[in-house]
Amino acid sequence: MPFSAYDLARIRHIPGIDHPESISVGPDGTAYTTGTGGQVYRLDLETNQGFQFASTAPRRVLGQAVDAAGNLYCADTTGQVLCITPNGHETTYATGPGGSKFLCTNYPAFDRQGNLYVSDSGDWSAAVNGAIYKIPPGGGEAVCWFPEPVDTPNAIALDAEEKHLYFVETHGAAIARIAIRRDGSAGEFERVIHIPRTVPDGIAFDEDERIWIAFHRPDAIWVFDPRSRRLELIAEDWRGEALRGPTDVAFAGPDRDILLAASLNNLVVHRFDGLGVHGLKLNHPKF
Repeated sequence: MPFSAYDLARIRHIPGIDHPESISVGPDGTAYTTGTGGQVYRLDLETNQGFQFASTAPRRVLGQAVDAAGNLYCADTTGQVLCITPNGHETTYATGPGGSKFLCTNYPAFDRQGNLYVSDSGDWSAAVNGAIYKIPPGGGEAVCWFPEPVDTPNAIALDAEEKHLYFVETHGAAIARIAIRRDGSAGEFERVIHIPRTVPDGIAFDEDERIWIAFHRPDAIWVFDPRSRRLELIAEDWRGEALRGPTDVAFAGPDRDILLAASLNNLVVHRFDGLGVHGLKLNHPKF
């Protein structure tokens, strides 16, 4: 089914959020995000408001994953993965190999077994020195899952059958994937789509396994069907008014039918209702 461009006037905004960069969704459809000042927010989609319930200040966290109990597993830019409980209590969940720090912990995602994959974007230079790590259920020391460096890996997502780990190559202007072998080890790397002169940042799967992509530049959201190779524009705002600097996307709400987009360049979370699409159900392990 082809998509029509979303009317920019229909985009709603959840206000009062300090430059959010990522969106995560819990098992009941509750959405979460974080701010540049270390704020951790819970989003109420009924009242269209965000409420801060924790803080990591002066440290900043980026992407999050949520378990069955509503605990958040957050990528701490100082080089670790945190666990933040629903009442705001913080503990260290994982470190790099040997207790070392990650270069730039960016985005986590769970598989069905409770393993946590984490992207490390590297030092954001022209050098290709990012990595994809894997953390065992319950946390601890990460292991480097894919043996070769990758280009600024940002948001990550697993497909429905967990045959591939997809991730954004921000500097590479591409979406790539790595095969997940039956024993859980990393298989071949493949670049799924290259979109020159763009800055992709976030991805999310819908139930039909299309990939929704947030482009920080040029202020746009597109959807890509890996089977048909069809790339369709959902929304683009060159003025940066209704849609500004989207950096992540996620399907939220009880029916996963509300698309949310974080906005690093704004003080809101963008909200798209009535798309007629449901998001792929995420993994929320029990520990």
